[in-house]
Amino acid sequence: MSDKSQPQNNARNRRSLGSGIPMIQVNQAREMFQATVRARHPGNPQQPRETEIQSSMMRTTNTTVGGTTTNSSFQDTQSVTVATSMPKPSSKRSHEHDHKHTHTHPHRSNNPNNPNCGHCGTVIVPSPVATIPAKDDPSVSVGDWTITTTKRPILSSDEIDDWTEKLKFPIPEMIFGHSSVELKNTKTHWCIRFNPFHALSQVKLGDSGLRVSYSEKWINSKLKNSQVTNTEEGLQFGKHWDWSYTTLYNGTVSEDSEYKFVVDNQYQLPIEKLTRRDPILFYDDFILFEDELADNGISMLSIKLRVMAERLLLLCRFFLRVDEVLFKIIDTRIYVEFNEDLVVREWKYMEDDYKTVLNKCRLNSNDPKKSLRDSNWVASVLPLKERVCEVLRKKEDIEEVVE
Repeated sequence: MSDKSQPQNNARNRRSLGSGIPMIQVNQAREMFQATVRARHPGNPQQPRETEIQSSMMRTTNTTVGGTTTNSSFQDTQSVTVATSMPKPSSKRSHEHDHKHTHTHPHRSNNPNNPNCGHCGTVIVPSPVATIPAKDDPSVSVGDWTITTTKRPILSSDEIDDWTEKLKFPIPEMIFGHSSVELKNTKTHWCIRFNPFHALSQVKLGDSGLRVSYSEKWINSKLKNSQVTNTEEGLQFGKHWDWSYTTLYNGTVSEDSEYKFVVDNQYQLPIEKLTRRDPILFYDDFILFEDELADNGISMLSIKLRVMAERLLLLCRFFLRVDEVLFKIIDTRIYVEFNEDLVVREWKYMEDDYKTVLNKCRLNSNDPKKSLRDSNWVASVLPLKERVCEVLRKKEDIEEVVE
């Protein structure tokens, strides 16, 4: 069986399964558990800080905006290098320390399945209690802020049909429709969420203009559940939506709040604070949707989040690689300074053609294909096309300034 037909066969299997636990859900639970274990390694207070959970990795690059070349820095929220001697806990018991005294920490876990370590304060995730289908709802509070991530399995066949009808186009092959992240201020009731449905709702219903050599074959693979029956109609069908799933999504903000974002492109994220080795109290990293574009590249929306005692940084990244055509990255960063109630949203659009990025890769890597799959490396070499920075302000303060 070819790899290309695997997603279609999985869909058929989901429809034909009866009672019991479907194998695909078992595999999803295992994969999600392993992914979260790899992503989250609480610090070991008995060791020197060999482990760099350094989430703002700085790569200085020359970027071009509107024809002007500037020197800018790439910030990533993961860059996790774990020492080989670091313990890898998967349960509450494995994270226990041989210390008699505990300390007071500025945060608390809101989920009893994800308790705080009594010594270092790190939220113990993934949950010590495994569930099928895979579920993970870690939540942490720091001052007036509550940060919650929700992770669920991929959508069922019935849910896929429902989403396809609502969005008016076939959805990605792998979509975690009920996964999300929410940042909420319990004092002001302002919040921002990131979820795949709202992200996909911003995919354009029109011809994207992108073409690959296997476009006809790819379109045919997407017509399985539609009423279109031939290639010519399929190509016309494909022009009705952006098959690369490019989305300019920058989060869903509460509409009934007294606060709103105001554009301030002069503001720069505080790199000196984000590059400090502050202990990471809560970390998460997961995918909202992914599609391999019929083996012609990848389209993926992912979330990375890290919370420290004084601030947090969230990255929502859309990564697109269309082989032999182009690379595109759209980053939305949310920066919150807890003590100042400062909230900043930075949105960046980066794009370049495939051959240009490939040539840069060959100059710096012995394995170009590996680097081309690494969104962090690609983001470090893509030219910046557009940047919008916003700061959260109270609406009445904005009106006073205008007057």
